[in-house]
Amino acid sequence: MTAVDDRVLVLTYHSIAAAPGPTSIAAETFRMQLDELDRLGYRSLTVADFVAWRSAPAAAGGRKVLLTFDDGFADFAAAAHPLLREHGRSALVFLPTGRIGGSEDWAGAPQPGRRLLDWGAVRELAGAGIEFGAHGVTHADLTELPVEARRAEIAACGRALAAELGVPTRCFAAPYGRVDRGVVADIAACYELSFGTRFGHARRDDPRCELPRIEMHYFRERRRWRDFLAGRHGYFHFRRALRGAGIAARGVLATVRG
Repeated sequence: MTAVDDRVLVLTYHSIAAAPGPTSIAAETFRMQLDELDRLGYRSLTVADFVAWRSAPAAAGGRKVLLTFDDGFADFAAAAHPLLREHGRSALVFLPTGRIGGSEDWAGAPQPGRRLLDWGAVRELAGAGIEFGAHGVTHADLTELPVEARRAEIAACGRALAAELGVPTRCFAAPYGRVDRGVVADIAACYELSFGTRFGHARRDDPRCELPRIEMHYFRERRRWRDFLAGRHGYFHFRRALRGAGIAARGVLATVRG
């Protein structure tokens, strides 16, 4: 990237823990990734900052990043938030509201399921500046639900978050990243923004409910992460091509675990 860039890195995390699988990243790896963002002067955006950037009339200078976490694992409070605070960074956490205070029990989850944040922790984190978005009620695959059930999953989670936190819920992320045109339309009717799993940088002209993100489990090695941030994107393009092939094979707009 150059010093002046009209793109935003939107990063996707799930669990910050030393556990196997693509949805867990060890705390020391997360620290390394944050250190590299610090070294290159990336500024963390809030949701309001991101919205303002999208609507600005001209390119704004400086490197920008929005950190997002899917599923609301309890280790966000124990492991991720202390490191975010140490680095002076904010984050947006997507919650499946019907599973708050429980554990992941959805399709594809490891057994035993990892613990999720409870409402007390969510309120405490919100008071510390962490932002929250909707991730469905039960973490269901929205592309497999009847229309009315799908719309209830999409709308009710945002209402529950707003009731608990006292602020409107502006953002959504589809469970598993699985959407089709009907799902995207229903999300757009309820939310200002929705983040998916299309692997790429966010640009101003991206559709507001099909915003791309970067999956961080691909960048556990410092050299690979430094290469990506320096604009050496060979590995990135390779991973994106594989993801695109998988999406095409499944016949949906985007898909990923978590």
